[in-house]
Amino acid sequence: MALNVKQLLDDVARELQDKGNVRWTRADLLDFFNAAQRAFAEYRPDQLAQDRELVLAAGWRQELPADVLTLIDITNNANTAQRRITKTALWTLDAVAGAWRSQTPALEVQHFMHDMRTPREYLVYPPARAGVKVRAVVAPAAVDLADESASPWVPARWLDALRHFMLFRAWSVDGEFAGNQALAAAHLELFQGALGVQVKASNEVAPTM
Repeated sequence: MALNVKQLLDDVARELQDKGNVRWTRADLLDFFNAAQRAFAEYRPDQLAQDRELVLAAGWRQELPADVLTLIDITNNANTAQRRITKTALWTLDAVAGAWRSQTPALEVQHFMHDMRTPREYLVYPPARAGVKVRAVVAPAAVDLADESASPWVPARWLDALRHFMLFRAWSVDGEFAGNQALAAAHLELFQGALGVQVKASNEVAPTM
């Protein structure tokens, strides 16, 4: 049976040898769980993918809604024709149609551009009329749980991976002790390994626009 949040907090307290929640309170552990969910959303937005209709503002530059973390794909126009929308590169569009940003706003989108260095912004071609709707695949923004009886929004199969992030946060609290620093680092590595994360420096991230 899949873990629930209460069981996960119990497991973490037991592994910390603090079943009475003396050093780390239940509120602390819930904070660690919420931080783990936020980290999961950053590392694996693909595991939280949702189909969503987006309403475009007038023009070529668009912002994601506040409850969306990042854009994964834009699939088609949400009108009667449902024409496909394809992803392209900004430099390609600039090369073949340099003045595209000043084109007359249209009722259909043909291409979109998205750069993970600015995850909440995306561009559309041609510029859109206000109110044009498109179908998209998005990752939702993290929503913290108010108490441990609430349901997690990370899929249940990933809760054991979140346990390692919670232990990383817990041991980091007492990071002045060398042994705890090592434990924190080990659990962070286990969390990243479980998620298949390859950490890259920001200057190594290839642009996608």
